[in-house]
Amino acid sequence: MAAGRPTVAEQAADFLLGLRFEMLDAAVVAAAREAIVDYVGVALAGAQEPVARNVRAWAAARSHAPDAAVLGAGGLKLDAENAAMCNAVAGHALDFDDTSWTTIGHPTTVVAPAAFAIAESRGASGADALVAYVAGVEVAHRIAELAMPGASENGWHTTGAFYALGAAAAACALLRLDRATTVNALGLAASRSGGVRANFGTQAKPWHAGVAARNGLEAASLAQAGVTASPASIEGPDGFVRCLGGAEAFERLDDRPLRFGAPFDLAARGLAFKRYPCCSGSHPACDLIADLAAAHGFRAVDVVAIDVGVSLLAERELVAHAPTTPQEARFSMEFALAAALVAGPLTLRSFKAETLHDPEVRRLMGIVRMSLDPGLAALGFIGTAPVTLAVRLADGRTAAGERDLAVGNPERPMSAQDHAAKFMSCAGRALTAVGSAALLERLQAIEREPSLVALWATSPSAA
Repeated sequence: MAAGRPTVAEQAADFLLGLRFEMLDAAVVAAAREAIVDYVGVALAGAQEPVARNVRAWAAARSHAPDAAVLGAGGLKLDAENAAMCNAVAGHALDFDDTSWTTIGHPTTVVAPAAFAIAESRGASGADALVAYVAGVEVAHRIAELAMPGASENGWHTTGAFYALGAAAAACALLRLDRATTVNALGLAASRSGGVRANFGTQAKPWHAGVAARNGLEAASLAQAGVTASPASIEGPDGFVRCLGGAEAFERLDDRPLRFGAPFDLAARGLAFKRYPCCSGSHPACDLIADLAAAHGFRAVDVVAIDVGVSLLAERELVAHAPTTPQEARFSMEFALAAALVAGPLTLRSFKAETLHDPEVRRLMGIVRMSLDPGLAALGFIGTAPVTLAVRLADGRTAAGERDLAVGNPERPMSAQDHAAKFMSCAGRALTAVGSAALLERLQAIEREPSLVALWATSPSAA
C-alpha cells in the first residue's frame, strides 16, 4: 500500500465499525438466513460423528466457563472459544456444509459458530449474530480474493486458511471493538491461519474448521488484552497474501481500496449448498450419472466401465481411490458414483461401513477410472468441479455427458422444500421432529430472536 493509505486490516476495521443491521438489504439478510439454517442442520447431524465427539471431550476438559451452547450435545455449554470450535467441527464433520467459490472453502461452518458463541456469551440478539456472520464472511472473502487461487493451488485447506480471519472479524463486529484493536485482532488471526489439503479424508479436515473458529475468537480476545500485530499483516512483504497466495498473488497487489460490502459477496456470488454429504468435487458427477441412468435406462448391474474426466482441483481433493472408512469415502469419486448407482442419491445413510463393503459397490468402484480432463484443466484452479462422464454398458452402448455445476449452486439452486427437508433430516439426528420443526421456523426468522440463549434452550433433544 502507498504511504498514508489505510492498510487492508485498517480498511476492514473501518468497515466492521460502521456496519449495522439496517445497512443490510433484503437479499443479504435472506442469503445469511439461508446459510445459517443450512449450517445449524448439518451441525446437529455432525455433532454425532466420532470427530465431533472426540473434539468435544477434549474441549470440555479444558473449558473454563459455561458461556455458549454446543449444538447437538444435550445441553452442554463451554466457554465461547471452545464452544465455537466444537460447533465448527460438527458443521464440517459430514462435509455437508455450504461452499464459497470465492475461497473454494466452507464459510458458514467457521464464521457462524464464532458469531453465535460471542452473541450468546454477551446476551446479544439474533440480528446481532446475523450481522456479525455477514461481516465475517465479507472480510474473509475480500481478503481471500487477494490470495486466490494461489492459496488453494499451494495446498492450503482454504477453510482453515481464510476463515480464522472471518471468525475474528465477526467477533470484532459483535464486540464493537475500536479500530486499533480490530486491526490487531485481524493481524493476530492472520498468524493463526492454516490447514493443509493433505489431511483431507481424515478427522483433521473438520478440525481445521474448528481451529479456525477458535483461533479467530482467540485473536480478538488477545487483541482486547493489548497484544499487538502489524497493520500490514495482510499485504506486507512477508504477510498473509504473500505466504498463502505466493509471489504471483503478492505482485498483483495494488493500491486500490477493497470494496467491503459493495456489494456483499454473500449475496452477489452466493454460496453453493450440498445435496450430498461428501466433498463437492464429486457432486456434478453424481447429478450427471443419475441423469444418464434415467435417460438411457441402465442400472448398476449393466455397467462395465466408467471414465470420469475431472478438473485440477477435483483431482487433488478426491484422493481416496479405495476408501476403507466413511471419512475416506467422502473424498472418493469411485465411491460416490458406485454408491449412487447401487442405492440412488447419496444420503447420510450412504456413508456407512455396510455400504463400503457391499459387493456391488466394491465392483463398481473397481471399474471407475478418474483422470484429469485436458479441457477442464484449461479452465484453471476452479472449485465448481465440472466433469465429463462416459459409462460403458454390457450391451455395448456408451452413455456420455458433461456437467458444469451441481444442483445447489446459485445458478442451479435447491428449492425451499429441498432446504427444509435437508434441515429436518439432519436435525433429526439430534432433536425430536417437533423440536426440529420449531427450531427451523425460528431460524428462518433469526433476526427477530431477542436472544440466542433462548433459541438453543427451546429445542428438545431426541436423546
